[in-house]
Amino acid sequence: MIDYDRYKTLLREAQTPRYVWKAVKTCTFLQGSDIKNHIKDCDEIILFAATLGFEVDALIRQTEAFDMAGAVVLDALASEEIERVCNTVHTEIGAGYARITKRFSPGYGDFPLDVQGELLAALDAQKKIGLYANDSNLLIPRKSVTAIVGATLRGRPLTLRGRP
Repeated sequence: MIDYDRYKTLLREAQTPRYVWKAVKTCTFLQGSDIKNHIKDCDEIILFAATLGFEVDALIRQTEAFDMAGAVVLDALASEEIERVCNTVHTEIGAGYARITKRFSPGYGDFPLDVQGELLAALDAQKKIGLYANDSNLLIPRKSVTAIVGATLRGRPLTLRGRP
């Protein structure tokens, strides 16, 4: 029987959640019609990145060596935790605007993964939170997210567009 509380405690001790976000008026690396439609009526584009840190990756790898079921549980719990961090960032961003869209990440719809490097560079994410993309455009550490949110300044209506 799996002791979920034990794995939650291990994850809590290992994680070092960090994030960075920045508002911009224009963004040259937005490729694909889906992301352009997502932010079409927005005044600003918010770039953001979040990570749980390298320690979580190490914990999952170490656990895989002796307890594969536990590693799967840790991986799932870490996925849930990075979503919680992203929701916190989304709420923080939303506090400054009349309305914001849902987040839209590289790899959704026709928004290609190969923009990861440019998005991370625009945020200086490697220096600020230790997040980078490998040659395959996968985020390192693994339990990380990059996304774009469209924002409308106070007093102007926005039609919210969900994730495709």
